[in-house]
Amino acid sequence: MTNLWRRAAAVTGLLLVPSLMHAAPASAHRGSGELLIRLASLYAADISESGHDELYMLRSGNGLVWPSQYPGISTAQNDCIVFDSTRAACPPGSNIRQAGDQNINWANLTASPNEQLTLELQEEDLVGDDKLGSVRITAVAGRSWAVTWAKSGDFEYRFTYSVTTNPWP
Repeated sequence: MTNLWRRAAAVTGLLLVPSLMHAAPASAHRGSGELLIRLASLYAADISESGHDELYMLRSGNGLVWPSQYPGISTAQNDCIVFDSTRAACPPGSNIRQAGDQNINWANLTASPNEQLTLELQEEDLVGDDKLGSVRITAVAGRSWAVTWAKSGDFEYRFTYSVTTNPWP
């Protein structure tokens, strides 16, 4: 009888796996009528230090957006980090890298229509992190942007995102 229960549990688990694979990211389940801001890519045209920058992105007031855990991701000049390869906007010849998490679709933020949020790009240092720039996003369905963070020739990062209707209720 115990083997029968184990087999039934295994079959039930196998049947649930495909439906879970298509579930929405946890952060996307807030409410109907909200918009989904999808991060597409972050390109390091020029970095702020010699060698590598250790980057992370914050949503003002809500904490860490990328990577999913602190500390930052090591990035070299000409690296293009993609959050979802189907929406990547990387220049030809760049070093294309995945964003780092197992499920690259986690880089979705929800917002109410016309809500404004700020994303900040930070460079991790041993003593005090450096803010490389910030962008203010207004959640308007259908909007797609490429934003450049640059500071007097010291560094240049290009960030792309799009805003769509949240498909999950």
